[in-house]
Order: sequence, then C-alpha cells, then structure tokens
Amino acid sequence: MRVPSRLLLSLSLCSAVVVGLGGCAVLERLGVNVSPDRALTADAPLDSSSPEAETSPADETLMEMAPEGLAVPGCDTLYSPELTTALLEELRVNQGDTSEGAVGLGTTNPDLAGLLSAVRFDLKISCTWYLPGSESVSVTSIAIVGGDTASSVESVLRILDATQTRTGAGILWDLDKPASQESPDFIATEAHFLVDAPCPSSLAEATCAVWVSTNRTFGQAQILTVDAANQMGILGE
Repeated sequence: MRVPSRLLLSLSLCSAVVVGLGGCAVLERLGVNVSPDRALTADAPLDSSSPEAETSPADETLMEMAPEGLAVPGCDTLYSPELTTALLEELRVNQGDTSEGAVGLGTTNPDLAGLLSAVRFDLKISCTWYLPGSESVSVTSIAIVGGDTASSVESVLRILDATQTRTGAGILWDLDKPASQESPDFIATEAHFLVDAPCPSSLAEATCAVWVSTNRTFGQAQILTVDAANQMGILGE
C-alpha cells in the first residue's frame, strides 16, 4: 500500500516529537538515569573497587534468576506495550526476526555483526521495524553470550570510542553515527546494553551476559535498547 507523501511528512514530524519528547518520557518512566555525570570514558573502564561497581540489589536479582528461565523474547513482545503502541501508531511495520539476513542485525559494525552472527540461533533474536515508503528503520537484537564474547563486544565498543554509562545493573554504550558515506542526511545511531547474567543450562559457559543492541535510522537507538532490556527484566535499578 502506497502512503501519500503528505502523510509521510506528518509521520516524520510525529517521529521527531516521539524521539525528542516521548523518548525522554520513556526513559524517565523506566527510572533510568543516563545523566552525563555518570558517563565513563572509553579509556577508563569501571574499577571493581569503586563504589559504583559494588553488587547492587539489581545485580543480585539477575544472579538469582533460574538459568532455564533466561531466554530471548519473541519480536511481538520485545518492547513494552507502550512503546509497541507508539510504533504502531506511526504506522511502522514489525518485520519479525531478521537474524538470518545479511543486514538485519542491531549493529552495522562488521566486528560486532560477526560476533552477533556467531551466537546460536536459539540464543538470539533480531527484530526489525520499518516505516513503509521511507528509510526509517530500526533493528534491535538480543543475544545471550558467554563471557569471552561479552568481553570482545566491550573491546570493540571501546575501540569505537562509544560513550559508556552505568544504567541499571549493566552498562549502556552509545554510538552516534551522524552521517553515512552515501548521504550526509542519512542519520543513524546505535546503542548497546551489556549486563552479567546467569548462564542458561544449554550454554556450557562459566560466565554469561545479555547483549541488547539497536541500530536505528532517523531516531535514537537508546530508547529502543533500554526499553527492550527493561521488558526482558534485565535492566535492574
């Protein structure tokens, strides 16, 4: 179905309002503090001896989670009902799991995409939403990974100079990619959330983590990543 250009313009403006105002409201509703004063520099990772790195009630809740209960969600339940409703009201379409596609992942970085592609299919999902007739697309991936993979993800994000912020029980990494080589007007952002978690019984690893990543064109990826993490119950407080 072809969407009239006038309607698309209205939707674009609506999307901007959701990102500019609704996005903040979503984060505030989740109780997420992502203020700059808590940001970490890329060359100064968390010190395990610092007060912020001490075990919190949120960390304890994650570690007490039954291993067999830790599983990736479906694309229909990836986001909160409120965010899902907002996306549908923008006439966005849920394309479902795109994990097997060449570009249907929550990151466009080749190194991170390689790590995500190597995760077993029963331990990951990538959900794509798009606005018909436009280049506005978002992909959120959730993966349960071993400790070595989680460390590799962190290493790549540090090299990319991503901004680190302690968020809930984990670390939120923001990557601003203001333009592509194809067009200076092609805006894209990425946000990655990593949190330690108990290993599922099906994964023979000593330590594990949950990795939530979002790549979003013409919008803030952070909103989708944080909402998905909260919906899965891994965000903590």
